[in-house]
Amino acid sequence: MLDITPFVKAPKNKQQLSFLRRKYYNGIIRLLGWYNTWFSRPAPVKNTDLPELNEVRRRAATRTDINDHLEAIFLESLSVWPKVIVELGIGPGESTFVFERVVRLCGSKLISVDLADKAATATSWPAWNFVQADDIEFAGRFKEWAKEKGIDPFIDVLFIDTSHQFEHTVQEIKHWFPFLSETAKVFFHDTNTGPIYRRKDGSIGLSYDINRGVIRALEQYFDSKFDEKKDFADIRRGWIIKHFANCNGLTILEKLR
Repeated sequence: MLDITPFVKAPKNKQQLSFLRRKYYNGIIRLLGWYNTWFSRPAPVKNTDLPELNEVRRRAATRTDINDHLEAIFLESLSVWPKVIVELGIGPGESTFVFERVVRLCGSKLISVDLADKAATATSWPAWNFVQADDIEFAGRFKEWAKEKGIDPFIDVLFIDTSHQFEHTVQEIKHWFPFLSETAKVFFHDTNTGPIYRRKDGSIGLSYDINRGVIRALEQYFDSKFDEKKDFADIRRGWIIKHFANCNGLTILEKLR
């Protein structure tokens, strides 16, 4: 496996990321493109009897920092048969694409929250509820907002992929967990971050170091230490914890019933 970690300086913030890409990253990006083309191959897409899963698998064939996890997000969410899904952070719309297919099957309410107005174009699903707001601020009025929309404020699937900063993630846990239903699942993306990330197919992508912000917030919540560099499973405080280290890391929390 190619290891370029010593040659990649991880930026501390997005402004610095832009500068460092101009100064250092162009050559590394070309090297990664060459390596990913010649030394790694995506697995062929295998169809199933469920069209929505096939769509997710085809979407996951495009390499991103979350593509490895799209199928798991879909299947784990489907197993809850959720009534309400709340997505904090939309980005380029990868998770929204998955949740739209869950909504089609389950008749769920999908609520997506993001600061960026461009996030409003992530899907054309007519029943989609997009809220342009800070997710912590919106949590303070979520109950009243849901009542106005005729939605029960009990969340069955909560997806968190926002700033990835430690303090912000701590506040998200504090303000959003009280709305979780008795059978809820919570997804945290970017729980294993660094200068580079690896995918299951052997390919490599560039990332940036967030000082373990998301996984540290989970460590604080569970009063435990986790090795996010490896896959693991654990049970803490009435939660089943499943962690996948690849593709910037995904950690799934499932309430013990």
